Amino acid sequence: YFTKNSPVSLIHFITNRCNARCSFCFIDFDDPKTFKGELSLDEIDQLTKNLGSSLLNVNLTGGEPFARKDIIEIAKLYIKNTTIQSLYVTTNGSLPERVINFAKTINGIDANLDLCFQISIDHLPEEHNKIRKIKNLFQDCILTYRGLKNLNKNKINPVISITVTHENCDDIEKIFYHLTEKCNVDSLKCTLVRDEGVYKRPKEKVDKILEAFDWLTKKITEYQNHNKIKNY
Repeated sequence: YFTKNSPVSLIHFITNRCNARCSFCFIDFDDPKTFKGELSLDEIDQLTKNLGSSLLNVNLTGGEPFARKDIIEIAKLYIKNTTIQSLYVTTNGSLPERVINFAKTINGIDANLDLCFQISIDHLPEEHNKIRKIKNLFQDCILTYRGLKNLNKNKINPVISITVTHENCDDIEKIFYHLTEKCNVDSLKCTLVRDEGVYKRPKEKVDKILEAFDWLTKKITEYQNHNKIKNY
């Protein structure tokens, strides 16, 4: 059996730094303390050596995890010091070259390690760029997704993730069909925005957000059942 001292899965916020400024983010970027306390490689080395022998998965997240230029070294420490079988990385997709280089490098180190990259897309192209406040972000997300797909490795799996929020709940059907029909996305998941940190859902939008999330989860399931979507 597993105890609290022997985790099976771990979510590691490797940084709070991020080049996006999403309105629904729970991180308080105005607080200078937000960017303090980031673990160094030496500290991560010590951490990973003390996680026991039961760890199967680690999720590297943030912030934007690829804001850390040493993310490959962080992953290497988990591979070296733990028993992980899968590595899950969330990203806003703004740094395609870094993501693809990471995937190729880590796959080259451990070809049996399952690598999954969750790439966030929350709206149609122009609206998505405005929501996350990064120019050409939608285009870079698709470049990241296709670049990972084009590596043609069974153990490298990108997935587009839609966060259902007050800013996209009225257009969720358009967004879904744009991604699946126009962008040929065949790996898609969704998550529900939550009241956490500095973000609170507008009360007048809560019911619509839940309604949109319900529609989207059912549509994704329908597409999976018809083999139009194959998720990791």
